[in-house]
Amino acid sequence: MKTAMPFLPKLKERITSLTDSIKAALADFLDVLRDLPARIQVLADRLMNMPPREKRRLALIAAAGLAVLLLVIIGVSHAVKSSSGRRRASSEGSGPTGGQSETQRVIIPPDELFLPFEPDFVPGVMLEREQRSEWTAEDASPLWQDPLRNGEQEWRDMIEKTIDEIMESVP
Repeated sequence: MKTAMPFLPKLKERITSLTDSIKAALADFLDVLRDLPARIQVLADRLMNMPPREKRRLALIAAAGLAVLLLVIIGVSHAVKSSSGRRRASSEGSGPTGGQSETQRVIIPPDELFLPFEPDFVPGVMLEREQRSEWTAEDASPLWQDPLRNGEQEWRDMIEKTIDEIMESVP
């Protein structure tokens, strides 16, 4: 009798071989992790014996600085990657565009990119009041101040002060 699914034995065999290879890789990785503290100790002993005694402190500071720099670079790259993933996830979604961003979805017609042409006529000047050919004293009175109404001395003082300022600024 034939089985209804002939691929099942092959699939089972492949899954078994895959799990065996994963188990072997994990065992090797655990061996490396177990040996890691000893390897770090050997490396640290070598580094401590390599530089002269007076330069050990400088070497340790440099190594610590490089470690901190590496951690900062890893942190920044992770932050950038996660923020770009959030942006990508927010632009994708169940919208009508099927995952396209707002800028990909909107197409602006060329007619809307430029302002329409101005009309060919320019409207005439609209005056607020009719221009007069002659002025009477009553017409000019709101626009005129008599300089001698408060006395002549005030104007003389202002003029003399201005002349003095001009003369003082001359070299």
